[in-house]
Amino acid sequence: MSTTLDQIVSGATDKAVTAQHQAKEREALGPAGSKALLTFDTDNWQESSIPKRPWVAPGYLLRGAVTVVVGAPAAGKSSLMVGWAAALGLGLRYGRMQTPPRKVMTYNVEDDRDEQRRRFSGVLRYMGRTSADLRQNVIRIGTDGIGTLLTIDPNTHALIPTEAMHQMLQQIASMRPDVLILDPLVELHEAEENDNTAVRSVMAYFRSLAIRYEMAVVLLHHTRKGSSATAGDPDVARGASSVIGAARIVLTVTVMTEEEANNFGIKADHRRFFSRVDGAKINAAPIGTAEWFERESRELDNGDMVPVMVPWSPPHDMISMEQMDAIKAGIAKGSPTGPWSPKLSKDARSVKRLLSESGVSTAEGQRKVLDELMCAGFVAATFKRGDNRVKAQGLRAPDGSPGNVHWLSGEDT
Repeated sequence: MSTTLDQIVSGATDKAVTAQHQAKEREALGPAGSKALLTFDTDNWQESSIPKRPWVAPGYLLRGAVTVVVGAPAAGKSSLMVGWAAALGLGLRYGRMQTPPRKVMTYNVEDDRDEQRRRFSGVLRYMGRTSADLRQNVIRIGTDGIGTLLTIDPNTHALIPTEAMHQMLQQIASMRPDVLILDPLVELHEAEENDNTAVRSVMAYFRSLAIRYEMAVVLLHHTRKGSSATAGDPDVARGASSVIGAARIVLTVTVMTEEEANNFGIKADHRRFFSRVDGAKINAAPIGTAEWFERESRELDNGDMVPVMVPWSPPHDMISMEQMDAIKAGIAKGSPTGPWSPKLSKDARSVKRLLSESGVSTAEGQRKVLDELMCAGFVAATFKRGDNRVKAQGLRAPDGSPGNVHWLSGEDT
């Protein structure tokens, strides 16, 4: 049975409600004292007066919202979260993520205190820092028993916080973290994971925490059993689809494929050490290109070896067959001002613009794509512009397109 949002957050302490939140609630009350459910806006506004989105880390973490990170058990998402937490706490760049120092709270149901210390020690070694440098900005929470945070009331069938959740709420109210990372989602609640209504209540609870405490909440989630994880595909997520529907940001973590390894020159038996992070759903920011990490082992002073996700840059851009087909179609169509120029320059007609928009961002990758196009029958040919008949160079497809210009033969040129 589903529950209302007020029922879901009934276990939260009033001490955590900020004065700003209380004021907003008072403004939302109707004339009879009942809480208004809808807002009606008919006023004019100035763009400059609209508040900016409250990003904690642009593209990754947004205050008042839930980020879901989906990946197979061996994809490295837990190690990635350790890297996120340490980098956020230290204010260091980690891959594309860089922010001022933030307060972070992590909850890992599967790793005890010592294992969490091992993992953080490994990533701190990579960052050239020690645990003392975190300066209380990162609190690691674990459990010696069952880590369930939300349970089902046997009488009302409502979703209610467990004693562990109450203890966490007290720590949240005291620390006021910018980010709360919970790993993994399936271990946090007792709702039927394939029941959309039940899982929607679970997601509503965590979203309510994000709103109430003005923080970003990160939930780690597994892929479906037996599924072939596809980079950037949110549908590989395990259980009810409401997990993805209720999230503001969804990222996938996938292991390098055989095709990618072959393209990057990585040995087939080494590809499992590389993972990519893709935006699968980002309602408040554009989804960028893949971000790569390599899983390295670091030796600690106690002799233990621990895995660390280290940002990694591919030797060149890798594109799919679909992307290459789109590039070919774009060349056949031409640019808004004529055939694409084969020169990789800042000119508005340069094919560099088309390649960049298609996800080929590096100069090496762009040259490689151009070489592949030439092998496929595309040529750099001379044409006359329709306005002043000046000769220029452009890329011509094997079928002679774009056909809205006068291509010159060898004798004409």
